[in-house]
Amino acid sequence: MKVDLSNDFKEKYRKLMGERADKLFSAIQEDSREAFRLNPLKANYQNVSYSLANPIEYSNIGYYGDIDGNSIDHMSGYVYSQEPSAMYVTEIVDPQGNEKILDLCAAPGSKTTYIASKMASQGLLVSNEINAKRAKVLSSNIERMGITNTVVTNNSPKDFEKKFDNFFDKILVDAPCSGEGMFRKDPESVKYWSLEYVEQCTNRQQHILDSAYKLLNQGGTLVYSTCTFSPEENEQNVGWFLDKYPDMHLAEVKKYAGMEDGRPEWGNGNPELTKALRMFPDQFNGEGHFMCKLVKDGEVAEPKERQIDDGLKKDDFKLVQKFAKANLNTLGENNWFKISDFLYQAASLDSRFKGLHILRNGLKLGEFKKNRFEPDIAWILALKPEELKTVYELSQDQFEKYLHGESVILTTKPAFDNKWIGLSYQGKLFSWGRYSNQQIKNVYPKGLRR
Repeated sequence: MKVDLSNDFKEKYRKLMGERADKLFSAIQEDSREAFRLNPLKANYQNVSYSLANPIEYSNIGYYGDIDGNSIDHMSGYVYSQEPSAMYVTEIVDPQGNEKILDLCAAPGSKTTYIASKMASQGLLVSNEINAKRAKVLSSNIERMGITNTVVTNNSPKDFEKKFDNFFDKILVDAPCSGEGMFRKDPESVKYWSLEYVEQCTNRQQHILDSAYKLLNQGGTLVYSTCTFSPEENEQNVGWFLDKYPDMHLAEVKKYAGMEDGRPEWGNGNPELTKALRMFPDQFNGEGHFMCKLVKDGEVAEPKERQIDDGLKKDDFKLVQKFAKANLNTLGENNWFKISDFLYQAASLDSRFKGLHILRNGLKLGEFKKNRFEPDIAWILALKPEELKTVYELSQDQFEKYLHGESVILTTKPAFDNKWIGLSYQGKLFSWGRYSNQQIKNVYPKGLRR
């Protein structure tokens, strides 16, 4: 599909880039490069049906190639489709398992799920999205990938300021932007572009950066990224930010082949802007991006958590323990809490989260129903086979019928008799099954059936 670039866009970049601008315009007309990531939170995570012959240099779990969103690898959370340039943002964040990290503009979840996979279910990741519809997509992607250490919120960055002052060790601002770097991947986005839109995005980004500064702990790292070429949203915003907050400084980031320095002459002339990183599709095997790493001076302070009540009663524990004894090999009581009739393994019980709009706090384990406990699909997607007493491997025919909502009829009495079992296909857990009378009854969520 031809990308119809406006005259204003062409004129702007011819002034900035001279003769090279035509190479950029030609690259925008080429096909985008597809890529995907593996998910190390899963058992035998390299056991996928996609070729791993073309690894991405800067990611030990990233590969060039296209994936099928209807495949078992995708639906069970073993793979995540992500544009190759965007993968490098998480490498710059360099998340560690003992940190408190905020992804402030997180939907649809590409970068947040990558961050979580590197944290290995440790520490705290808060993934926020201001748009309610996109926040739901973010939450579902976190569920599919089996992530347990994440609080998903649907708030304005301003909502965090009074509650989380100097709280986070690392913050990612993958800012909403004019999207110039994604024109060839999403040609429809060209229709929204204008010089005025760039200005609007620039102002919005400055407000987000103001909030991020207040939320960042001393000694903490703020990674700022966009998927646009626009100097106003990149070098100029970073230069503005450094001038406003003199206790922030740019840190070096490693640059691989095809990655370029930031352009001080496109900003306020600050030579430090060369430490930022640019990717142009005429030089780099991916879409257009800008990234930089900012560090806040000072000694790290350790904010104290303020615990909330978990809402659990003695009878609740008994029901879950009864379920676990019958169906699981292990059951940890780590930050359990109850909201209404639902049981969660909380990513955080810190009272600071009170008053925020929370879509997901850690792992949804299940629901209490009339003297029994029923597990949620989120739990099975976070479990490994060895944690279950029974895993039943479906044939292709059984798998396809199960996805349609049918039960599995067993021709002979099975060796197991526990009620709840894990169902897998091609060695990948994807759903619970409820066994009774030589049938595995279908409990796959209706919204996921096909």
